[in-house]
Amino acid sequence: MGKETKIDKFEKSKYNKRYNEPNDPLEIDYMRGYQTTTLSNILHYGLILLSAGLLLLVYHWVPRWGIKMRFKESKLNDSNYVYIKAKDKKYELSQVKHILIGKKDLEFSESEKKDKYIEFKFTRLFYNAEKDMFIRPINNTDYHRSKINELVKTGLPINKYQEARDLFGPNLISVPLKSIPQLLLDEILHPFFIFQIYSIILWCTEDYYVYAGAILFIALVTAVFTLRETRNNLLRLNEIATYKCDVTVLRDGGRLQVVSSETLVPGDIIEIQKSLVLPCDFCLLTGTVILNESMLTGESIPVTKYSLEECSGDQLSVDPTVNKRCAMSGGTKVVKTQTKEKDGKIYAMVTNTSWLTTKGGLVLSMLYPKESHFKFFEQSLKFLGVLCFIALIGFGVSVWRLIKAGEPISEVVTKALDLITIVVPPALPMAQSVGTGFSIVRLKANKIFCISPPRVNMAGKVEVYCFDKTGTLTEDGLDLFGVLPSHQDSNNSGGFGSVIKTDIDRMTGPLFLTMATCHTLAHIDEQVSGDPLEEKIFDATNSKLNDNGEFGFCASVQLSKTFENISMPPHHHNHHQEYPISTNDIEISEQIALVERFEFQSALQRMSVVIRGIRLSDGSTQSKDLAIVKGSPEMIKKLSNPISIPSDFEHVLGTYTKKGYRVLGCGYKEWDPSDSIGKTKDEIRTLVEKDLMFLGFIIMENKIKPETAGALKVLKDANIRIIMVTGDNVLTAVSVSRECGLVTKEKTIFSSQLVNDPVTGKPTMVEWFDVTSAEESIPFTLDPYTLTINNSGGGGGGGGSNDDEEYSLAITGDVWKYYYDQFKSNGQPTICFNQILRKGQVFARMTPDQKQNLIEELQALGLYVGMCGDGANDCGALKAAHVGISLSQAEASIAAPFTSTITNVTCTYNLIKEGRASLTVSFKLFQFIGMYSLIQFCQVILLYFDGSVLNNYQYLYQDLWVIFPLVIFMGRTEPCSKLSIKRPSSRLISSTVIGSLLSHVTLTFVFQLLVYIFVRRNSWYQELPPTGGSGSSSDEPKLDHLLASLFIYGNMQYSVMCFIYSWGKPFLRPIYTNRALFIFFCVTLTTSSLLLLLPVTIHFFGTTWLVDLPVRWRVELLILFIINACLAMAAEWIIIIYRQIRSKSKRKLKQKQSTDPNIIAKNTVNERYTSLN
Repeated sequence: MGKETKIDKFEKSKYNKRYNEPNDPLEIDYMRGYQTTTLSNILHYGLILLSAGLLLLVYHWVPRWGIKMRFKESKLNDSNYVYIKAKDKKYELSQVKHILIGKKDLEFSESEKKDKYIEFKFTRLFYNAEKDMFIRPINNTDYHRSKINELVKTGLPINKYQEARDLFGPNLISVPLKSIPQLLLDEILHPFFIFQIYSIILWCTEDYYVYAGAILFIALVTAVFTLRETRNNLLRLNEIATYKCDVTVLRDGGRLQVVSSETLVPGDIIEIQKSLVLPCDFCLLTGTVILNESMLTGESIPVTKYSLEECSGDQLSVDPTVNKRCAMSGGTKVVKTQTKEKDGKIYAMVTNTSWLTTKGGLVLSMLYPKESHFKFFEQSLKFLGVLCFIALIGFGVSVWRLIKAGEPISEVVTKALDLITIVVPPALPMAQSVGTGFSIVRLKANKIFCISPPRVNMAGKVEVYCFDKTGTLTEDGLDLFGVLPSHQDSNNSGGFGSVIKTDIDRMTGPLFLTMATCHTLAHIDEQVSGDPLEEKIFDATNSKLNDNGEFGFCASVQLSKTFENISMPPHHHNHHQEYPISTNDIEISEQIALVERFEFQSALQRMSVVIRGIRLSDGSTQSKDLAIVKGSPEMIKKLSNPISIPSDFEHVLGTYTKKGYRVLGCGYKEWDPSDSIGKTKDEIRTLVEKDLMFLGFIIMENKIKPETAGALKVLKDANIRIIMVTGDNVLTAVSVSRECGLVTKEKTIFSSQLVNDPVTGKPTMVEWFDVTSAEESIPFTLDPYTLTINNSGGGGGGGGSNDDEEYSLAITGDVWKYYYDQFKSNGQPTICFNQILRKGQVFARMTPDQKQNLIEELQALGLYVGMCGDGANDCGALKAAHVGISLSQAEASIAAPFTSTITNVTCTYNLIKEGRASLTVSFKLFQFIGMYSLIQFCQVILLYFDGSVLNNYQYLYQDLWVIFPLVIFMGRTEPCSKLSIKRPSSRLISSTVIGSLLSHVTLTFVFQLLVYIFVRRNSWYQELPPTGGSGSSSDEPKLDHLLASLFIYGNMQYSVMCFIYSWGKPFLRPIYTNRALFIFFCVTLTTSSLLLLLPVTIHFFGTTWLVDLPVRWRVELLILFIINACLAMAAEWIIIIYRQIRSKSKRKLKQKQSTDPNIIAKNTVNERYTSLN
């Protein structure tokens, strides 16, 4: 965000060079040089040989160790390798290459000076001696108008083309595809896979083939599935990304030639033709082009692009951030072209190629996704570290005890190594993923598709959910509710008339002309297409559109009625003339031409046209010209002559916006064609859109989806904060938010308004006003410095009130920008900015970038943020959120980890339910697997002290019959039907988790130790003879009463732990609802109980693997187990109660802190309340 990242302590070096290039799409943080030396190479390869290649495995796991070992740090100028670290913490080591810029022969040549370059994220960076840095080559974006005109005639000179070709490389986005053997090798070399192979080999030496085979099968199946999924994802991404075609390019003095799009470079001039899918980014130089941008944005609404020659001034910029209306992105499709001349050609200049295009940036964001830093994944590694530490302790104890017992060294080594596989079970990776896997299957059944499995667990932590309005909370399309004319006569007196809802096609006057002509619709595939809002308005007029470019006009419209059939709408004035400027002559014209058309721009909040009545035969003029403007009511009011604004403008506008209608304002005036002479398109637009006569409102109805209110209530009942982020009018957004229950109707909502300095025009302050209470009784006022409410009727300020939950904030885009820019310039937020993030529930008139900024700032507060949207304006926010879910089935879903084909917001709480279930199951399985390991560890250590060990059949019974199915079936537990207020923890290293684990381990060990002591004290117990000496055989099973007792007792303890860790309320359903788990739990508990209670000696495959125990001892074991089970359940119950009490106290503390001015003001910049800092 413009702030320098902190360099890791292991990364500090005097050779680090910060990368400070502005607007860097590669997001490079810093780089440093490395050299290879003879000594380092000898040491590097010598150690690899001495370690029999194992060092290569370590380097594969920790590549930075390999870099440190093989290379020596150096200055960038002297380096032959460069280490580059991005702001997302990812890094690459790039080899320095040499190239002769502008030469056909790219081979190394000693006789000529060569430029050094490296490649990072597939983009070339060249060494700049002045900056002592490898930087991205920058193509020229600023041209004089005369130079543009020259390029359109001559194209790019051949020497400039050759230079650009070497600087920027081929124009091709090709995702690097690893071969299947490479992907398989990566999977096999994963540390856990290596550990599984080690375990399998060890078990095979102990003839433990069945379980070894099971683990090998699971490991291979998992590896194959992961490999296939990775390969398919890369192939799918490469299919989307890679594109090349033949284009007609203008080069070398004006010669048109057909070349492959791979050869295009920035500065090339190409001819744009219909149906062309653009192979890179362009700036349109001549003509008009209509694009389908669904490939990038997910919205198939045609977008019109205008030529650079229409821009004002002699200095023109092809930079897409400067002239968005001329910018055409790679991956978009040309659906229509228009030129003023009949056989004129349309030219565009290449601005960016390959990975630096808009499409390339999107693909890079998928190849290099943002790090999530989810606590569960980070702490699971620490948890594994604890288990490894316990394993090392057990290894030492077992070696000491086995040697003391006289075991052969080979047996000591085997048994001690076997203990490591007990404490760190090889089945742990499967246990980690099984819960998520079942959640993804259930999500798919609910038509929610996931492309990023780790995000499922994150969904369980979401505490703030942001929603787009149109198409998400409300229906996709807008319906025309009616039009509300503002009638004036020649004396400019009058006001609003009645709302016209029917027979709109029989209307007359300038408001009707606005509906018929003020749009950017076009004929595409033989039907009128464009913005759905404009389509609805145009369809209501029953007019016909002709946009074939006849007579040099943008388009023309033919009204469906003749003047004789016109029926004047009713109005309450008795004056002969309704409007100060008559439109009769233009309405009776044979056709209405759109002489000029200025598209809608969100920054300007309006669009406009200049129209003229013409004859069908020759296009000759039949009427005077009119300028018509349509846009947000607030903007049209500013642009209109004050005398034309009805006195009840604000009241009438508020009446409709508060009911949730979308309102467009309209204005018009006479236009003198001579005013266009000698002026640029932008200058003409400025003149067209001022001094208007206000016409009235076009009112659109946007119905709320029937599922919205119920879904939002579910989220609110779960104490999940809900935010609306929309580009619509703030009052409309507030109305919709109250209607759908996003904001309760009892809450006071304060809206913002930016106040500009009357002299400089710059914003100076923000005013807040109540938009929900009746005007005659406003209960609260808002302190503008802390955005906390004062008591009823109170002014002045500073202190918060006890009514903190009684109000919310509605923030407009310009106010957000005002506070956000302050935050960025100061480096610290103001109190107001913090309060906006904390209390804001409606964000209106927000641009796509502002939506993304809001998501990122909420995340910076430590919140887990979800985003639900469906259109182009949501792509950035969907990608930035922890959990983005797209309701669009178009390519917008590429930017979101989840896609719902059921296009309503019920998918959000279903996703949260599954996320909570997945996270809770992952926790429970981690704890269960940990306890299983530690129970077996205690058994084995105690048996080593006795000189015996579990035999293979006993291991097989525990691992394959008891544990393995329970782990699988525990993952099938479904989420609770109701979302709770409490959210599951993502911290494995916490007092409750560690407390639970320690209490159960202690109980387990104490009761096993009691079994050990009680058995050895019984008269029927006989100690096993030492195994050393020639008379012993290691192949004979060592069976005694202690082994049988600990084995049986351990099995019962597994069942208790399974039962305890199947408690998942309020996130998981009870154990009995998971039929497979419950049935198998009962089966395993029954078999373990039979082993305890039946007085038999058990034989298996001719081998005795369990000796008979005395009946009295069996009863004593059962009593011990019952006491053990009761204490274990009591301990877990106490921990659960403690967790609930602590959660409630945390929530209360958080609520208290949210109203404390000192907490609100902490780490903020605020001039008035400096004492609070």
